[in-house]
Amino acid sequence: MLTYDPVNAGRDGVMETVPSDRFAERAWNYVTLGYGHDEAWWNRFCLMLAMVGYDDVLSIEHEDLMLPPLDGVKKSVQLLEAAI
Repeated sequence: MLTYDPVNAGRDGVMETVPSDRFAERAWNYVTLGYGHDEAWWNRFCLMLAMVGYDDVLSIEHEDLMLPPLDGVKKSVQLLEAAI
């Protein structure tokens, strides 16, 4: 999931060139599920997938630099389990 900073994006554009360790200066960052869209959004997302007949895997790719990988994946799984 991405978070978007309109101030940084307006100043620098969305073609990100700021290093990942300068999180607050970037136009966008990868975040753990739940820190971008909330559980209600993911519930609607999963419902839409089901409505169009999708019944397969949801892959989690952890690139959130603010959380250790195992913690981020656990949080993402918990959010998706609650949303589904």
